[in-house]
Amino acid sequence: MTVTWEKSQHTSLLLWDLDREFQNSYEAYEQWQARNHRKRSAWTCLGLNHKDDTLGRALSLGRQVQRLMDIGKEMFGVRFEQGDSTCHTILSAQLLRLQYEIRQPLYDGALYPLKSSILFDDLIMAAKSIRRTCLTALQDQLSRFESREFVPMLPPPRFRVDYCPFADQLRKDQEGKKSSSPRTKRAHPNKRYDDRELCPHCDACVSVTPHSGLPDYRRILFMSHTALDPRLSDDKATFACNSCYKTFDDSYAFLDHVFQKQIGSDRSCMRRASSRFTMYEHFMESDPSLVEQCLKNCLLRELTRVRTQKMKSTIRVVETEIHPASRGTANIRTSQYFFPKQ
Repeated sequence: MTVTWEKSQHTSLLLWDLDREFQNSYEAYEQWQARNHRKRSAWTCLGLNHKDDTLGRALSLGRQVQRLMDIGKEMFGVRFEQGDSTCHTILSAQLLRLQYEIRQPLYDGALYPLKSSILFDDLIMAAKSIRRTCLTALQDQLSRFESREFVPMLPPPRFRVDYCPFADQLRKDQEGKKSSSPRTKRAHPNKRYDDRELCPHCDACVSVTPHSGLPDYRRILFMSHTALDPRLSDDKATFACNSCYKTFDDSYAFLDHVFQKQIGSDRSCMRRASSRFTMYEHFMESDPSLVEQCLKNCLLRELTRVRTQKMKSTIRVVETEIHPASRGTANIRTSQYFFPKQ
């Protein structure tokens, strides 16, 4: 299955696909065990899971995800099953990660004609990270459904990105060909398979997610995270593309965005932008003032929107009193008050 970012998704269906891919990965792991003639322990012969088989136990979506989905369905019904675009982006990225970073290496090891080894620690860390990310995505979606008002509103346009000073320094080192590894510390050093690390400047929590197409994934993540908003209590890092200024809350989604841009695929933000500009290139060359006028119109629209939000409006409150003796008709006293909207 191939995930397309531009197509609409469905939260419950994405979770179903993730659970199925975990099952496929576990079947490939069993094939690898049979091909490499790994000895079965006494615990397995008795039908019990051995505590050392950490990879086998990690290859599942987990019961907490399904429990949280059931809670969301009881509170919000079908709307929570459908979800929102933020959750869809994160779950779609985890589906891609599961396919390419876990299932594919296990298939390669299972189908290789000779005995082969697999990187247990890397696979366990990736599986646990995917499970944690899916659970966090559902928790965040539940919080958004509980707090937000469902009012369609376009985000303000973004023309620049404020990166963290540590990210700016890494970018300068890269331009000066100083290939030093980012000096960071683990967020949870006591947890062996936790891939989260902290930025030494802003303490942003970065999930160091590997991407098979980007060997320098760790450096890319740290030099692309934005500065934390001091007004927010969440320490989760946000990543931004320096070409299209699109932001990502998930590490693998951002890395795949960078990978598509590097290989120049049709999903690349540079390819989509260049195709749109090429379509109207002759109009832009014939009348350059058209582009300038469009930019002025966009600026005027945003200034008007901000000014409208700041304007004070009035709320009309109507107080109606009906005498108890005449419930059906008559004797209605109405008072009107006007309050400025803060």
